[in-house]
Amino acid sequence: MLRPASALCLCVLAALPACSGLPAALSRLPSEHGGPLEVQWRRLLTEPPLVEYKPQEFASATTDGTFVFVGSKGGSLWALRPLDGGEGWRKHIPGGVSSRPLYLPESRTVLVGGDDGVLYGLDARTGNERFTYRTKGPIGGTPVFADGLIYFANGESRIYAIDAATGAWRWQYEREAPETFTIRGIGTPLAHGGRVYAGFSDGHLAALNARTGEVIWARSLAGEATRFVDIDAAPVIEGGTLYAASYSGGLYAMDPASGDVKWHFAAEGATSVLVSGDRVYFAATRTGVHCLDLQGRIIWRQGLAAQGELSALTLLRDRFLLVSAADAGTYVVDAGSGTLLQFFRPGKGVTAPPSSDGNRVFVLTNTGWFYSFALSG
Repeated sequence: MLRPASALCLCVLAALPACSGLPAALSRLPSEHGGPLEVQWRRLLTEPPLVEYKPQEFASATTDGTFVFVGSKGGSLWALRPLDGGEGWRKHIPGGVSSRPLYLPESRTVLVGGDDGVLYGLDARTGNERFTYRTKGPIGGTPVFADGLIYFANGESRIYAIDAATGAWRWQYEREAPETFTIRGIGTPLAHGGRVYAGFSDGHLAALNARTGEVIWARSLAGEATRFVDIDAAPVIEGGTLYAASYSGGLYAMDPASGDVKWHFAAEGATSVLVSGDRVYFAATRTGVHCLDLQGRIIWRQGLAAQGELSALTLLRDRFLLVSAADAGTYVVDAGSGTLLQFFRPGKGVTAPPSSDGNRVFVLTNTGWFYSFALSG
């Protein structure tokens, strides 16, 4: 269903500095300065129930240039045309989708994990099934491809490795889920240098042999915390350093070979990490978006008023940082200064992380509306 985007509230704040809280100007109409995002189209992917106190959508989009692939809790994976949101094809996924698809260009295959515990390998042009692999827990995060294998995680604290061509099982690794409270989230593993690095709900980060799943090392990043110790953020390796975000512990810079900690920046509610050049960016629900140098010293912080859980960060053109807040919407922050540039308030917030093809930005709101924005500047 395509509808005009006239109801959108896209607020622009052109000169607000990085700070620990958002000013009341957020609720005002767009300013004369404009912002980097402009709505192109929107499409409703999930028909809202008659009564739902706090709806949430967790899925994010990816694209192959021909289609934008995105799922929703409505029970489908959609292949939409990026110019107008028209439907190319639609695949029924029982239980819905809370993950981000992966596109493999060599085989023109789309991989997507379902809340039904199945990883689907689909033909990118038709949506026809090429293979499926069934697990016993919902699949989240994003599948990862390296050297002919696909790595992915599910909600049972398991990492799987399967053959990218056939979907055949190769190995799996699991850790015992903690009995205390955890954050809803499933991490995306990192495949690098013959190893797979993955975080788990018990607060451990593990380095595994990419071919066998054998444990090379495992480190707890929970500190003294006893609950909400999850590592749901995708690890990052840049410049010989492994970066990982622990919800209870904050941001860690580590030696990828041994797991030894180089430095640690404490911040409660850390949900993602991103490295670009000589800067490290991470989001923490309690304190907002942070920018550090490579030694862990803070350059700036943008508080964002901490309105619900913060999503993974997206960096566009090395200039704009995008992050979603579950109880608010999607923010655009200047990557250089931390200045808040723009705020998208769709109503009921945005839990899913924004995504981009470099020229467009895609956002799925908690009410099931999927937006495409043109990116200027």
